[in-house]
Amino acid sequence: MVAWLSTMDETVTFEVGGTVFKTKRATLNTIEGSLLASLDKRKYVFYFDRDPTAFRHILYAHRYGRVHVPKDICPIQFLEEMMYYGIPKRLIAPCCWKFIYETENDVDTLKIFVDRNAKFAHFKNQVHPNESKPIGVDMFGSDGELNIIGEDKLPRGWQAKPTEKEECGACEHEPAHKVWLFLDEPASSPAAKLWCFFYTFVVIVSVTMDILWLDEAVRVPRYLSKLTEETHNASLVLREEVNEKVFLLLDTDPHVSLFVIDILCMTYFILETFVHFSTCPRKLTYFFNPYHLLKITLVITMIISTIFEVRKDLYRDSLVLEQFYFFCKTMNVLRLLLIFRLYKIYDGLNILLLALRYSVKELALLVLSLIIGVIIYGCLIFAAEIKTEMFATTQISMWWSLITMTTVGYGDFYPTSALGYTVGVVCAVNGVIVLALPIAAVAGTFNNLYSRHLDFHKHKDAVRKEERKNTIDDDTESCSTSSKSTMINKNDLKIKDLQ
Repeated sequence: MVAWLSTMDETVTFEVGGTVFKTKRATLNTIEGSLLASLDKRKYVFYFDRDPTAFRHILYAHRYGRVHVPKDICPIQFLEEMMYYGIPKRLIAPCCWKFIYETENDVDTLKIFVDRNAKFAHFKNQVHPNESKPIGVDMFGSDGELNIIGEDKLPRGWQAKPTEKEECGACEHEPAHKVWLFLDEPASSPAAKLWCFFYTFVVIVSVTMDILWLDEAVRVPRYLSKLTEETHNASLVLREEVNEKVFLLLDTDPHVSLFVIDILCMTYFILETFVHFSTCPRKLTYFFNPYHLLKITLVITMIISTIFEVRKDLYRDSLVLEQFYFFCKTMNVLRLLLIFRLYKIYDGLNILLLALRYSVKELALLVLSLIIGVIIYGCLIFAAEIKTEMFATTQISMWWSLITMTTVGYGDFYPTSALGYTVGVVCAVNGVIVLALPIAAVAGTFNNLYSRHLDFHKHKDAVRKEERKNTIDDDTESCSTSSKSTMINKNDLKIKDLQ
């Protein structure tokens, strides 16, 4: 027992990065499972080629049972030191949580842009052929040949995802693969970028045609289907039974030029979608992309609505087919969503989509809170106005609560009693709070993504300038070396001539 106590009182010396630390052996045993606690009990001097500043705080954790993160060390580096010495994260003091985890969040955000940049690294290399390696990839890693520090030295989980070309094993020299890159990746070449802009132009023209479709100025008498005496009589009856908008849609045709432009746009979308799918390296995963599913759905609805437009007799006597035609025609407006293809070119749009993607929980909380508020205040206003005829059903009351909470206020339904006014005030104030809190979280996510995006591009610009400067210096040095060698050769020739 006495021998064991004397062992605990022994002084242990550590030389870490040239700095000497001394402590009692009993201090090292305060954290079970740590590296210092498992050192050889027969030795008294230990050497570590590690950071001495971080070791000072590691030793502090053994003495006092908690870890304080130094401000003069990168938090990520200090976490690696803690992992090396076997110090659990639960010992981190609460006063240091913000400092260490904010940096981790920033790194995770940067990793989003680095992974995206690494995925299209070969495209960037084609756009900037003078650069030796893709910018922004070297610090976080990408595929093996484009990584400076090596995948084996990266923290776990930071290796960039393999590119689609690597996963599918497609050869970039194959014609189908070149067509796929041309259609799918605007960054692959300047021509692909121009094609993306042309695609956006066709989308805008197509949506414009759909907006003007029911304008009375562009509707003409039927010419797509024959107008017989029977159909003419049916049209007269139809005009008395339905409103003017439905009559224009069912008994007139669009102007010839409008219809031709719409057919050309539809043909363009059909051919582009077919070629895009045919050249896709991984056809099974093609249908898991929401953007691809949207394109296929819109192509189908455009074909169906065009068939119904030409053959109005197919749905004239069927209410179900008529509603189905209206649905397909309405779905065509979603073609405007195809403009989001520009996110592959414009980083601002990409950041907006990323902010929405990483704020799904906040948006779900917004919807859930809104639903709860609509139900509660709808029932309260229905009870408060039970003696009036303003709110006939609870469904109308919930409609009023939704309009009030979103601060729209159509004015079609409103409270008329003192108790109803009170419910309306509380509903409006609560609606502002419910809408503001999750929106602030989404705005914070967007701000964080945008700030890290600026940091990432500043780093890319700095590395590009450095590489270009090194290239110029190398060229200058090679030129001076070649001129010196030329002068030496001339001097040798002169000496030989004298001899």
